[in-house]
Amino acid sequence: MSKEKSENKWQWFLMVILIPAVFAVILAVVLLYYMGFNVGERIEQSASFLPFVESQEDEENENEILREQLIQLEDELTSYQSIISELEYENNQKDQQLAALEEQLSIANENVREADEQPEEVRTDLSDIVRTLEGMSASRAANIFSEMEQEEAVIYLRLMKVDNRSQILSRMDPALAAQLVSLLSN
Repeated sequence: MSKEKSENKWQWFLMVILIPAVFAVILAVVLLYYMGFNVGERIEQSASFLPFVESQEDEENENEILREQLIQLEDELTSYQSIISELEYENNQKDQQLAALEEQLSIANENVREADEQPEEVRTDLSDIVRTLEGMSASRAANIFSEMEQEEAVIYLRLMKVDNRSQILSRMDPALAAQLVSLLSN
């Protein structure tokens, strides 16, 4: 019997209270909607005050902020990638320049080594020849230089004192003297 009483109370609650209350709420929502009230928005606003309920607007705002941050980060990434590619290109250019300069340096070092490897006799012979030419009169030395090959004459003129060189060049044919001076400057 107690089972029947509890079932009767439950049925009474459903029929008298719950079903009419649900029907009244549905009827009120429909009437308010047709009267121009946005019931869904009002419910969201009311529910948003509860700490465990987030509104859809907040989620959309957060999503929009995240999208904007993502776009900004993608732009920064693209910018950094272009900067990296420019720096890599410059680095390659610098490496090529460095390789060319190292090659020139090695060639210059080889030339210096070859010059240092000349026998002491050759240097002594050149000094002796230069002293001999300086001991001559300027007109005789000019005649000798006129008969030499220009490269050889330049070597001897470079080793001479400036005064002796100027006296010999002044006694030479002006065209030949000009060529020798040009070779001396190189």
